[in-house]
Amino acid sequence: KFRRGDLVRKVGGAAWQGYVVGEYSTDLTAEGYAVESEAHRGSVQIYPAKALELELELELSLPLPAPPES
Repeated sequence: KFRRGDLVRKVGGAAWQGYVVGEYSTDLTAEGYAVESEAHRGSVQIYPAKALELELELELSLPLPAPPES
């Protein structure tokens, strides 16, 4: 679902946004990710995949410039 380096945010509850730095799985969590905080480098939390969503980069949400006039 996510790749290392993806910027993700936690869905619901306490806010957490950062970069995927690793993966994990357990008997109860088939797919989980380690996320390093964007605001507090070095601080890492683990979350199941269903608790995260991809955060679009700011550049991707900006409108495209108008094409040059012919």
